[in-house]
Amino acid sequence: MIAPLLALLLAAAPEHTLNEPFVAALDRALTGDPRSLMGLGVEQQIVTSPLWDDRVSVDGAGVVTVTSRRPSGDAGGAPAGIFRGKLEKPALVALLTALRKLAAAPPPPARSEAYETRVLLAAVVEGQTFGLGAPAFPPALAPLQPVLGPLGAAMFKAMQSPVRSLSVALELPEGVVRGAPVHAVLHLVNAGSEGYWVSNPLALSNQPEHDRVGLVYARPLVFAPGVAPVPVPPRRAVLVPRSAAPEAPRYLWIPPQGDVSVPLQATLEPGDAAELIFRAELFAEEGPEVVAGQPRLRASVFSADVAAAVK
Repeated sequence: MIAPLLALLLAAAPEHTLNEPFVAALDRALTGDPRSLMGLGVEQQIVTSPLWDDRVSVDGAGVVTVTSRRPSGDAGGAPAGIFRGKLEKPALVALLTALRKLAAAPPPPARSEAYETRVLLAAVVEGQTFGLGAPAFPPALAPLQPVLGPLGAAMFKAMQSPVRSLSVALELPEGVVRGAPVHAVLHLVNAGSEGYWVSNPLALSNQPEHDRVGLVYARPLVFAPGVAPVPVPPRRAVLVPRSAAPEAPRYLWIPPQGDVSVPLQATLEPGDAAELIFRAELFAEEGPEVVAGQPRLRASVFSADVAAAVK
């Protein structure tokens, strides 16, 4: 008699979830409680040790903020910076509902090596916190996808509305003359609505593993039917000021919707190549994010490829 009664009581017992204080607070937020929505935050970070690459966050009002330190993938000319969008209420409720399910039944920890790119998920509501992470490969991320998917869609939409963005475009106005320095113009482009300071390419240390600006160049791949092209190892050349001018300022101001041109030059080793493909790279990660109260953008960006004949 006792065993059937115990089974009945267990079946009727309330569900016990993990992270109960956080889940309870999130439930109140899902009812639209203003106090619970104040200060609410959900954030995803993509981290490659020791620096993060991208962050996307959503607050209790549905405001989406994307902070990208370097473009994802291999899209030359893609911007980094700060972007902002908005989740409508149904989308915000769907995101928080998915987060509640994940917090109530989180997956077991996934093994991650220090050198791996990782995805970190964090949330706060009413001062209660929740967080977990996983290495950035599909099987480990699968349990997080109900939350990461909506965050990724919100990130893509927000990227269309830059606040402060930096992209670079490469111009070779005089082409490439064998045996002579290559004159290049680096365009620093801000498609956003706010200006900012950025490290001046004319004043970088150009030391390995530090802030630097340079050209990557290689012979173009030769395609033939039925034959895979042989990979061509790229070369690198430092971009430096064209003349020994007075000491350049440490930072450049990039205004809203601005395009600031920086004249530089590089010494190449083209060999007997008749044509080369160029890409400019700017690494500007060191230093503060605010200069005397004014915003400074820290980012690493690269230009789209530019082809040039070698004369």
